[in-house]
Order: sequence, then structure tokens, then C-alpha cells
Amino acid sequence: MGLQARARLRKSSDFRTVLRRGRRASDRLLLVAAVRSGDGPSRYGLSVSKRVGNAVVRNRVKRRLRELLRQPGGWGEGWDVVVTARPSTAGATFAEMGASVAELFSGLGMNSGLRSGRHEPDRGTRKQEG
Repeated sequence: MGLQARARLRKSSDFRTVLRRGRRASDRLLLVAAVRSGDGPSRYGLSVSKRVGNAVVRNRVKRRLRELLRQPGGWGEGWDVVVTARPSTAGATFAEMGASVAELFSGLGMNSGLRSGRHEPDRGTRKQEG
């Protein structure tokens, strides 16, 4: 189940507003910019450039980030957030990404109720016959 459309930043003007006015925190994996948007539901946007890797790698990074952001109430209400993946994210594990997101959100004063990313959800991977 994906995140609802109302939980996503869609317009480039929304991205620009968050990046221009928002508070920032970063580490070797991610840059997070967040701005208070009021009492409504929080919204997020992801930015994963070609510097991160090819399409397969970029899509994997986006899937993992969406899974980390999917938890209801995990990052509080009334925030607009842009998460930008750095090139080192391509080689990071799900647990490393989860720890990074939780630490950066906490550093920005957002609710740090996000799961730390201890284990990646089962995606129905098949065992290789050998």
C-alpha cells in the first residue's frame, strides 16, 4: 500500500518553498529540509538524482524511503518535508537509511517515532535454485 496522494508534495513550487524556507539537516546519506505547514496532514517529497545511480538503484532508494515514511504519525503533523538522497545512499542498507532518517528528523525537532529500519519488509523475493 502506497502513501496517499495528499501525503506527497507534487508541485515544483512546493519543493522550492520547502528548500528555500525550511530548516535543514544532513548526513552522508541524506539531506532533509522541513518547514511547518500548519495543522493539516504532513506531506513529503523525494529527490533522487541520476548521481545516485541508474534507474534500478534510484527506484530502490525511493521505495526504501517511502517505506520509512509510510508509518502513520511517525513524523508528526503539519510538516512539509523534502528528502534528498546523496550518492552514497545507493550502497546503504535499509537499516542505515532508517537510522539516518530518524536521526535527521529528530534533529529538526520532528516527531522521531519513525522505525529505525532494523529490517526491510518482505518483498516476496524468490529463492534462487542452485
